[in-house]
Amino acid sequence: MAVIKLKNQVKKRIESVNDEYLLEEILNLIDFESEKEEIYIIPPDHQKELEISLEQMKNGDTISNEDVNVKVQKWLSK
Repeated sequence: MAVIKLKNQVKKRIESVNDEYLLEEILNLIDFESEKEEIYIIPPDHQKELEISLEQMKNGDTISNEDVNVKVQKWLSK
């Protein structure tokens, strides 16, 4: 289907929508898809932290999600 025809169908459907939530979600989807083309540059300080994390994972210095959940529950119950 041609892009122009699709755009016209989308416009017609949007014109008939009165649900604010749905319109916000449509706008969010369009914004999200538009942003995919942008290249995100990781700041140097974040890159350093990522490298440290990857090294920790490689060395087996990790905690399972289950263990973290147990620790959090203990902390919350205090």
